[in-house]
Amino acid sequence: MKTLVLDAFSGISGDMFLGAMFDLGLDQGEFEKNLSKLGVTGYHVTVDRTARSSITGTDFDVILAGNAPKDQGFIEDEHDQVHKHEHSHGTHEHTHHQPHGHQHGRNFMMIKQLILESTLKTSTKERAIDMFEQIALAEAKVHGKKIADVHFHEVGALDSIVDIVGAALAVEMLQIDKIIINNLADGVGTIKIAHGIVPVPVPAVMEMQLRTAIPIQKRFDVHTELITPTGMAIVKCLGDEFNVTAMDGVLEKTGYGFGKRETGSLNALRASLYNSKLSHQDITTTNDQVLLLETNLDDTTGQQLAAVIKQSLEVGAKDAWAEPIVMKKGRPAYKLSLLVSPQKKELFVKFIFENTPAIGLRLQLMQREIMERRIEIAKTAYGEVRVKKLSYHGITKFSLENDDLRHCVQGTKENLEKIKYAVLQEIENNKNEGE
Repeated sequence: MKTLVLDAFSGISGDMFLGAMFDLGLDQGEFEKNLSKLGVTGYHVTVDRTARSSITGTDFDVILAGNAPKDQGFIEDEHDQVHKHEHSHGTHEHTHHQPHGHQHGRNFMMIKQLILESTLKTSTKERAIDMFEQIALAEAKVHGKKIADVHFHEVGALDSIVDIVGAALAVEMLQIDKIIINNLADGVGTIKIAHGIVPVPVPAVMEMQLRTAIPIQKRFDVHTELITPTGMAIVKCLGDEFNVTAMDGVLEKTGYGFGKRETGSLNALRASLYNSKLSHQDITTTNDQVLLLETNLDDTTGQQLAAVIKQSLEVGAKDAWAEPIVMKKGRPAYKLSLLVSPQKKELFVKFIFENTPAIGLRLQLMQREIMERRIEIAKTAYGEVRVKKLSYHGITKFSLENDDLRHCVQGTKENLEKIKYAVLQEIENNKNEGE
């Protein structure tokens, strides 16, 4: 199970989130290829590794055709168009008077239709539409309009589409299962927009926070906004938990996505990727102890058992399985077995009692011999594949991560075995080239 932890001590925006995702290893070529499925042109993205306050991170930006200014927001009507410029911490709205008959930009329903008609994955579409809808609903409520009357300026909608659809794509491409957001902070004071002076957090952000348990702390040292509407939509739609201090799993990567604004301190979103799936972790020993937990269940279904096994592995079990058995009175049943670290005894005893009908279980401490394992990433024509290099007293072998192979199959007409053979061939060729 992959968990993304966002440390939003300096707020969050679309640019910062994507910068952090690229810093974690999001592939720019694959990202742009997937983004092109929308059929939208007139922009390109830049991904630059740089340093701020002696911290190395990534600066993500959307460059619009003709170097047009980045706008993101709504249009009130054809005569008085309000272009809200949101650029990673700093929302400035400028009123431009356009001649009557100026073409409206895309409204929410147009953008929703654009996303639905694309060839993106269904889960990516749903996340993107959800985020756009939250922004549109908030803007409509703040300005006393119906959601159908909230129009995103053509330039602004383009920038929004890249940031919001890009955020949904990043979660899918990095195969993130859960997102935790810690230390979400906004500045204090007021900012000037086209409608006058408004307090921080800005009205749309406050509207999205209503009736939620999303905690926002104040940064009294920063006198401007730190959370943009796009950033808040990411928090509201993608965030699963807030202010979690204890993480289960191994910290695989950490990265920083930079904002564009000077705040007097490090203006960055820190992202950390944890993995509780043991098959993705390095092991440097050849023996250890494990605890076997077993219980017999005669009043549960196969579907329920499958869910329990899946959940136990996500929580951190080393292995889990079920065997069909016959209990007293000839009653068919299952024996559920979990293999866990002895240090996690209490956690998994509670887990079994909470998630199954079990009223008792058996525990056995066992010694085991294991191969040392080192995880490496192989870059192939089909995508990245984790390679487990295994060794034990002179014996060596390797295996491929099946989840990665299935991910490589997506978008091709090949079957899993053919992709697996091709990946193995590429790994072997790369090995020979490096010798």
